Amino acid sequence: MVRVQVHLRAEKLGNIARGRWLRRRKSNPYASVSFVEGNNAATTTTAGGEEEVGKTEVMYNDLNPRWAKIFIVEHDENRAWTPLKITIYDSRAAAATASSKSSSSSSSGSDKENDSRLIVGSIAMTTTERNNILGVSSLRKSSDPTMGEVNVEVGEILGTEGQELKLDLEQGGFLYVHITQSEQTHLQSTTKRATMPMTTGQFSCRLRGLDLENIERGILGLGAIDPYYTLSKKYADPRHGIVRWQRVYRSEHIRNIVNPYWDPFRIDLETLCHGNLENELRLDVYDYEKRGSDRLLGGCTVSVDVLVNSVTKRG
Repeated sequence: MVRVQVHLRAEKLGNIARGRWLRRRKSNPYASVSFVEGNNAATTTTAGGEEEVGKTEVMYNDLNPRWAKIFIVEHDENRAWTPLKITIYDSRAAAATASSKSSSSSSSGSDKENDSRLIVGSIAMTTTERNNILGVSSLRKSSDPTMGEVNVEVGEILGTEGQELKLDLEQGGFLYVHITQSEQTHLQSTTKRATMPMTTGQFSCRLRGLDLENIERGILGLGAIDPYYTLSKKYADPRHGIVRWQRVYRSEHIRNIVNPYWDPFRIDLETLCHGNLENELRLDVYDYEKRGSDRLLGGCTVSVDVLVNSVTKRG
């Protein structure tokens, strides 16, 4: 059995939100992944007899979602057949208050330490705790309408150029399914590949921003940005000249502040960097926009090693 990672993103989804014509609302898409038939992986059996792998976080008012949730599944190379069903839903729940916070709630962080820790080994976490970290809803509501559904096969995508498929959705738009092995290999020569050693455990981190560019001053100069950041890992297929950045984490946005102190997060090293602490990561900071596209404030390339060695205290 081989552990593989399933990553999802979508573009130009059909807007089926209530009130979309009068109030310019957009759908709140999230994805559910299920095995079409039995598998040894830990799953939840749904009413239809399918085995649910899990769900992504909800992306509010976003028709081009880049979900951070990555699914780890077991693929039997000998059997060479691991079918998955992926369904996109429009969440009818109100936007979670946990996705944002006011600047006053983060001011207490000025006298705390920035926390960036590498925790090697396994850490016991309940399903609820893990879902809270990732922002994943515990259950799908029956009132959530379907935005599209596709069936894919893991082995087929692993063998394609760039290990990604683009699929049409019946309600409009496209779903991109990217699947790669968790245990990475690197090219030693033109004919030989070697397996990279994988560090297991979890990475715990807390970030803050200082004097971010304020592009929301307004006419009177009283406005401020609503910043959040994302972490993405690099995927490279040198044989076909393909490079992508796959999102693995998105922080909450904090309203009206240029010196944000974001909540801490914890993530598996397997998901974050394939267990390679030197793998490139992309750190980008955005200004959240309730309507329209979020605006990029800046970014840089880092790694787990860089973050661990960049810890500052009281400043």
